[in-house]
Amino acid sequence: MRQGVSTLSLCLILIAAIVGCGGSSGYKNSAGTLTSTNLATGSSSPAPGTTTTPGASSGSTGGSSAGSTTPTNPPAPPPVPATPSDGSTQVVISSPVEGASVGSPAQVSAGVVGPTAISSIQLYVDNAMSFQADSSQINTALQLPAGTHTMVAQAWDQNGNVYKSAPVHVMVQGSAAPSAPPAPVPAAPAPAPAANAAQIQTQPGWDNCDVCAGAAGNGPNTAHAMVEGVSSPSLSGAAARFDIGGTPWGAALFWRELGSHDEAQNLKYDLDFYLDSVSSGQALEFDVNQTTGGSKYIFGTECDFRGSGTWRVWNAPGATWVSTGVGCAAPSAGAWHHLTWEFQRSGGQTHFVAVTLDGNRHDVGMNFGAIGQGGSGLDVAFQADLTGSGGNQSVWLDNVSLSW
Repeated sequence: MRQGVSTLSLCLILIAAIVGCGGSSGYKNSAGTLTSTNLATGSSSPAPGTTTTPGASSGSTGGSSAGSTTPTNPPAPPPVPATPSDGSTQVVISSPVEGASVGSPAQVSAGVVGPTAISSIQLYVDNAMSFQADSSQINTALQLPAGTHTMVAQAWDQNGNVYKSAPVHVMVQGSAAPSAPPAPVPAAPAPAPAANAAQIQTQPGWDNCDVCAGAAGNGPNTAHAMVEGVSSPSLSGAAARFDIGGTPWGAALFWRELGSHDEAQNLKYDLDFYLDSVSSGQALEFDVNQTTGGSKYIFGTECDFRGSGTWRVWNAPGATWVSTGVGCAAPSAGAWHHLTWEFQRSGGQTHFVAVTLDGNRHDVGMNFGAIGQGGSGLDVAFQADLTGSGGNQSVWLDNVSLSW
């Protein structure tokens, strides 16, 4: 292990930003050959101070709407408190108040008070995100089950700083039984299915490279391969195995382009992974990349288990990894692990909303700017990195999906 330096990489953006990528997300040059430009700052490179680029915000949002009993004109939200006298920025849930008993749908109002420019605000109910707005205010009606619930509002400014409200505890009362059967309501049309790319590990057309996965797109040659349709170990019966080995600080990047999806804004990258051993591993990287509207949005993440022991995310303008402070120890070998990353593309920035590993969800609340690049495309990526001792490692991915 290197002393104090852990670099991983994703090989996507530098060359792609120069040649434009046409309709793809930029892993190949205009001649169709793999570039030697990396996607992420490689934690596996021994050269101190070098950087590479990954793919990197955030997550799925779900705006709830009022039910059929909601009045035509919802009640006006309570006034938001004035700016604090100390000049600080605060997030306040103004309705309902602490300890209130409410019906369902419940009218919820929250806002940010203070001098800071806010880019987005989200409402969490019982630690699950229930509503999001690209502004500093929320005024919505939420359908909630009967019982006690905890609400928290969280906002981000344009520099990625996060602000949270005090929790508000409410009691949602069950609906009284109607005295007479309600009048039949015409059936609403079925909602359109959510856009979703499922079982991506079984799809043909995966690309890969090793040199481009190193620091500054110039890593060592590393033996690597991908084998699809693996029945064991597997959860679905068709996992994919990714093999790398031999080279100290070696790494290999694998990615699958999904085509143009400019409408995708709230992204959820969901998969299961399995390792044969962690003795030779430095880190594991899971990324989503989107090119749209002249910008490249890099949702780059890595479990830096051999270095910082935390989840790190990619700051594209700064070309560097940033620790989230969320711990990520070496995953146990010989067992399946379930991972979900929630991202959001909003206001020209990549928002890293939350990470869930083996059922433990952690809010991240970090965001960074996009970088300039033409073209249109969406892809998912995976990278495995070796320690300075080299060795061999195999990682299986299963049930790989991207929804938006």
